[in-house]
Amino acid sequence: MDTHNEITAIRTRRGSKRREVDLDGAVWLTVPKPVLAGLGLSSGDIVDPDDVIARVAELEPSAARERSLRLLAYRDRSEAEMRSKLTDDGYSSSTVDQAVQWLLDTGLLDDERFAEQLARSLIVGRRYGRTRSLRYLQRTGILDEIARQALDAVAPEEHERDRTLVLARSLYRTGDNVERLASRLVRRGYTPSDSLTCARTVIADAGSADGTPLEGC
Repeated sequence: MDTHNEITAIRTRRGSKRREVDLDGAVWLTVPKPVLAGLGLSSGDIVDPDDVIARVAELEPSAARERSLRLLAYRDRSEAEMRSKLTDDGYSSSTVDQAVQWLLDTGLLDDERFAEQLARSLIVGRRYGRTRSLRYLQRTGILDEIARQALDAVAPEEHERDRTLVLARSLYRTGDNVERLASRLVRRGYTPSDSLTCARTVIADAGSADGTPLEGC
């Protein structure tokens, strides 16, 4: 063994689960925190670099699986999100590929299921419109086709104006004008056209002399 192969520093980056290992005064290795724990390295250790690299390859797959399961225990994830998380933690691309494929094979990771669950949460829970919900789904890495299919299953496009009217009535405040009410709907992700049309209906209903709601919007 080369006696000059000394671990001279182990650093933690703030907000990161990666650990940087210096060998003979230079950055040598970046590994996830659990892998470093498995290696048992400390500053001042004399090591065989090849042995350490081989040990990292042995430890990474199981550590990546355990990390992915903890992430899924917290909440469901898209494939893209899982890849991003594991990569940010410092796992190698090959280890990330293996972990993600295992999750896909076991059904623990399923973008179609994830997209429909998230779409339901956005549409029903947060009362977002399709436009904002689509952007949200896309930000999680869901493919556009899968995102749109999920929205169609939860909130068909042909019923979007009906949902806009229901929300407009819920969001209306005494003294609102059309523009103010419509802007709230647009921020929720409803189209400007539907938002303006339904805001006009709600304002007209509120101001009608006999209080009889107008039908439709």
